[in-house]
Amino acid sequence: MKLFIDNRTEYLNDYYFQTLCLLYFPGEKFKSTDEGVNAAGFTLYRAGSEPNDYYAHVWLKAGEKRTEADFRTAGYIPAIPMDGEFFAVNAVGKAFLKAGEEMFGFGLPWGYLTGLRPVKRAKYYLDRGYTSAEVKRLFTDDYCVSAEKADLSVETALVEERMLSDVSDRECGLYVSIPFCPTRCDYCSFVSYSNAKLFSLIPDYLVRLRRDITLTGELIKELGMKVRAIYIGGGTPSILTPTQTDELLSTIEKAIDISDNTEYTFEGGRPDTLSAEKLDVVRRHGIGRISINPQSTNDEVLANIGRKHTFADFLRACEIASRFGFPSLNADLIAGLPGDTASTFAKSLEDLISLGFKNITVHTLSIKNAAPIRFIGEGFYDPRGKLARESVEYARERLAHSGFSPYYLYRQKNTVGNAENTGFSLPGYENLYNVMMMEEYSTVFACGAGAITKLVNGAKNEIIRIAFPKYPFEYLRDDRGVGREEAIEFFKQSR
Repeated sequence: MKLFIDNRTEYLNDYYFQTLCLLYFPGEKFKSTDEGVNAAGFTLYRAGSEPNDYYAHVWLKAGEKRTEADFRTAGYIPAIPMDGEFFAVNAVGKAFLKAGEEMFGFGLPWGYLTGLRPVKRAKYYLDRGYTSAEVKRLFTDDYCVSAEKADLSVETALVEERMLSDVSDRECGLYVSIPFCPTRCDYCSFVSYSNAKLFSLIPDYLVRLRRDITLTGELIKELGMKVRAIYIGGGTPSILTPTQTDELLSTIEKAIDISDNTEYTFEGGRPDTLSAEKLDVVRRHGIGRISINPQSTNDEVLANIGRKHTFADFLRACEIASRFGFPSLNADLIAGLPGDTASTFAKSLEDLISLGFKNITVHTLSIKNAAPIRFIGEGFYDPRGKLARESVEYARERLAHSGFSPYYLYRQKNTVGNAENTGFSLPGYENLYNVMMMEEYSTVFACGAGAITKLVNGAKNEIIRIAFPKYPFEYLRDDRGVGREEAIEFFKQSR
């Protein structure tokens, strides 16, 4: 896609305009040497003497069709007092949406909002004393978000406020990465690996991982912090043998002070990797939350996405987990999968509710460049995504009827239908780690390949990220440590 940008403000960079284009042109690449069939042009500048007067003109081209629109913020009064950057974004965003809706014939549920964390924006204004009605009006009138998504954002932000009200700045999270899977699903975008050569790295990987967990535990104690939430994720952590799982969890217990107030989650993930022996080990180490993620309970849909398990395997895993009395069972579904329908998605959701899951996350299919599903047919890059949109709306209504509330939410690029990923739970069964991590509210230490430690100083709105190498073989060769010096210096200056 060819972009023509004439931006005469100090606020926006080219990346913002590219991200905006992806809302209506998902999957596009931006190469100045290849115009292709799609193109867009943006003009943005200060229009008058008033400080918040910006003018934007946008034109879009798709194939032989071309549309254009403009918007000026002169005299515009938003629902909440804003600075100049807001008005620049508002001008170009509204012009872009006008041109896009005229070209494609439909609007976008999240308006011109970009970024992963719309709830963080809602929470920011709620924390500063604005009412729910004012924040909803900011979303609908100023960001052009649909009323349904504005309600969802504010409802989620209010639940997050309650969850975080007793989390102090001396409390943190811990993430442990197991980036291996028995096979790779066709939609997968995570750093996870599934071949014999890479499986051979697991023993050495665990030696290095356990060392880093020990060092991280020492660092947390040195900083005078306490771990409030632990999340073992992947990949598929349950790919480990019972003995490997026992050794890993024993290392965590020795390194971290775990109390009754510590939330502890093990992402079982794939039903075909779970056994009574593994879950017995997990439960004996005091873990109260596990996830069993079917993505769908329809065997045909599972086959379409290369998921190497069946609904029967999922039921077997649920039965085993129930025997060990885990207080909270979590599960994921994905809306917009190839071959899914409104009725099969509804049945999948109904299956999870009837099986007694306390925590259900509804994802929307996001098409990543490296995902195999991208190459199996046309139509996956679909910003209209009628079925996906209807599925996530149905899920919200059906789960609310069963007593579930949304408690965390995030968005991704190239998502079918411009929809979102939302975690729902029964009261008291929310996953605190998800909120701490997604809203970047608290420091989260991370260990393992692809893991990123986030040091957070909420008072100063500062975040430092310390990343381990992305791939397991690079992680094994790297010896940079766990970021001890950076963390000590960061908190020395921030406290």
